[in-house]
Amino acid sequence: MGVRGLTGYIARHAEQYLLPYELHDCNLVIDGDSLSCNLFKDVSGNCSAFGGDYDDFYRAVVEFFQVLAECNIESYVLMDGGYEYRKLRTVGKRLRGKIAVIKRINPCGSNTIFPLLMKEVFVDAVRDCGVSVMRCVFEADDELATLSRKLGCPVLTYDSDFYIYNVQYIPLITLTVKAHTKRLDEAQESKEDTLLQRKLRKNEAKRVEKLTKANRIVSEIQVNNIEKRAPKKGKTYKFLDCCIYRIEHLIARRSLCKEKLPLFAALLGNDYIGRSCFKNFFAAGMGKVGRSRKVQRQQKRIQVILQWLKDETVESALSKILSRLRKVQRKSLLDQMNAAISGYSIEKCHSYDFFIKHYDNAFVRYPPKKLDDDDTDDVVDQVEIIEDEQNDVAESNKECPEEGSGEDSDSEEDSDLEEGDREVAIGGGENKDNEDENENENEQGDEDEEDECEDKTAKFPTWFLEKLYPAHLPRYFVDLVHLRKYINSPQIEHFPYNDCNEIALPILRYIFTLLNSAKGEETQPALDENGEPLPIEFTYMGRRPRVTNIHYTRYAIESETKLEFTPAQPESELFRSVFKEKMPHLDSEKLFEQVEQLPKDLQLYFLAIVYWLHKSQNCDLIHLHALIICAVVLRTIDSKIPAERDLKEFQKRFGKIIKKERIVRDTEAQKGNPRTIKEHLLALPIPERMEYISKSDCYLVMDNLLKHFHMQEIFKKKYDAYSTIVLHAFSELQSIVFQLYGLNGLLDMPYEQAKMGQLFCGVFIYNLYDLLKTRVDITYYIQNFIFRDSQMMFDFYNYLWQFCDEFVPHWKRPSTPTTTSVVNKKALKKKRQAARKLAAAQENADPNADIVDRSGSDEAAVAKEVFEDLNNKFSTFLTVR
Repeated sequence: MGVRGLTGYIARHAEQYLLPYELHDCNLVIDGDSLSCNLFKDVSGNCSAFGGDYDDFYRAVVEFFQVLAECNIESYVLMDGGYEYRKLRTVGKRLRGKIAVIKRINPCGSNTIFPLLMKEVFVDAVRDCGVSVMRCVFEADDELATLSRKLGCPVLTYDSDFYIYNVQYIPLITLTVKAHTKRLDEAQESKEDTLLQRKLRKNEAKRVEKLTKANRIVSEIQVNNIEKRAPKKGKTYKFLDCCIYRIEHLIARRSLCKEKLPLFAALLGNDYIGRSCFKNFFAAGMGKVGRSRKVQRQQKRIQVILQWLKDETVESALSKILSRLRKVQRKSLLDQMNAAISGYSIEKCHSYDFFIKHYDNAFVRYPPKKLDDDDTDDVVDQVEIIEDEQNDVAESNKECPEEGSGEDSDSEEDSDLEEGDREVAIGGGENKDNEDENENENEQGDEDEEDECEDKTAKFPTWFLEKLYPAHLPRYFVDLVHLRKYINSPQIEHFPYNDCNEIALPILRYIFTLLNSAKGEETQPALDENGEPLPIEFTYMGRRPRVTNIHYTRYAIESETKLEFTPAQPESELFRSVFKEKMPHLDSEKLFEQVEQLPKDLQLYFLAIVYWLHKSQNCDLIHLHALIICAVVLRTIDSKIPAERDLKEFQKRFGKIIKKERIVRDTEAQKGNPRTIKEHLLALPIPERMEYISKSDCYLVMDNLLKHFHMQEIFKKKYDAYSTIVLHAFSELQSIVFQLYGLNGLLDMPYEQAKMGQLFCGVFIYNLYDLLKTRVDITYYIQNFIFRDSQMMFDFYNYLWQFCDEFVPHWKRPSTPTTTSVVNKKALKKKRQAARKLAAAQENADPNADIVDRSGSDEAAVAKEVFEDLNNKFSTFLTVR
């Protein structure tokens, strides 16, 4: 949810509220959405305007969990699910903010745009690391807190709500992702893990505040870190350096009880209740907050609220707050406050049962443990001791008060807000045509919310939860079932064009139909006033063309489905019917016969490409060439040699190998024995040959292509060279892959899920398109320039191209005479230019030029003759020879 301003407040007073901690040999509960967003921001930097570099992001996630494994940390990852009714207004604001960012996108902008398939790539990487993962029904905050308390272990995230939850909270911003080595003291080897008994140093506290302002979370992930000063003798252990927070740190300093903290968070405002609701109370009940150039307004408000709550009970505080409101507003606000407060005290934990049921070794390595009350008392005593020490220091340095140590501006701090909240500030001038509709829907949602039972999962069918919990379904499935809404996520697209996700709407409608027509659990339509059945429909929230606003469209369930959907054993024909019914002009029987010959990890991806070729009006064959080259390179090279994208580091590590290999191959070519494919490999099918490709081929090809994995330098000087029209077509493909990904999971995966981390790199594909668009014969260029050092890679590219070529619609095929005429026109143009130059030279020539040339040559010959003075016998010594 996020409590406004609390992260910045804790960062400013890190010495008081955070303690240093060594993370190792324990369970760790991780907020998957928070980690994935922050990892992507740090990996992409300021350049995320090309649709997503999934390969870099995938490697960063894998390396992160490898570092955790070095320290013997058992991770449990929880992903967010759908949205609740009460959060729809916040979701609408964030969606408008994202649309505003897309409208003003430039390749060097500082706003990070999360690609559509980022969370799915994250889940793929987590599974490949062997880490337990689960998708929650709604936001994962409650599950994270309850699972952390049940296991007695820390929770890793970057959400200010966890300063209110009663958990051990490690802010992600304080984690150093490289393992340190320390000698294990024999005297402390048998003791249980406890918090370190020292306070945060001043430089450490300043670092936390600096990182919070810069909003840099994870950087410089180092796998297998080797320290120069590591102990060489004795038993050692590895740990990660971080800071930990417990609720006692705030309670002990402010003399509060735990029951008051949710009320404190609600007064500050979160995603479910706005701070403006308490405007009258702040103005009359608490007086003016005051202004200071050194202390921000929200930071001052936090101090005032904490001081006020110290002398109040929960009941008295609520009564004073409500007394400052109109009677009409009191009940509504009280319901909102109770809902916001209850979110911090939910104890039901579904994730614990899921991990035990689906993972054999869950909680075996480190059994669950709970902190005793004695441990809590020790923490309180420790905080009081630290407080006394800091008070002594403050008294001796009265000329430097704590609140004046910062250098913040008067503006409201937003470093602790989520990405969507910061984006909303950019799109402040949008139209308000649809806001009334959104508010009406929220009011209806609030009424439905009152009828909700305590267990939020009770309204969902069992078969749906069994597919959702293992993260086989994207989060939007919950919205389709619970809210009957699809909240679109804008991508890098051309703003005047229609929403790039509209191309996949037929698949989305088909998914909605299956969800509501499960055998034995069909959704019954509601009745109108006359007893007539109302259509079962969902609302699509998408981007309006040319306007920074949301477009609401209703789509009804498809009336006829030829096949029954049995959730326990779905038929694979249900997947094929998307192509048969939605694209009647396509030979779907031939398509599914041919796709079986592709490698299993490519089948779903190339089915999406065929769908894209037929449905998109913005793609051409150059887009297709770029996609195939990227898939061949990422799938082949990154699995054979270390993935290194830095140009200097690549040459440093592999430059000598590449130089020697080029000398060997050039020598063989001069002798008439060029490098070819071995005979025993020629007998294998082309896809199977790729397992035996040599590392030397990979080094040479990557050496040639590595510069294309980086943004072109011209974009830093000239934004006009950056084309969102090209990227719009690639965004449409991602939308199709995303919907087929969800449909495939709903039908128990008749095809292996497409791993986009091994298939798609946005900046590389864009540069390939830019490279190929001026080539007359693209296949010739690919063979003789891109894959000139690897015949096997070119054969695999050609194999995939021939598969796609059979299903390219006729209106996208360039005619052969046109290509020939283009070549002939260029040749004739060059001849005409040469003839014009020759004629111009002859016309401007001097008619006496030959005579001048001859006279000049005679003078030169005379000058060359050596003069000899016969009267001077020493004249020959003057001659220079």
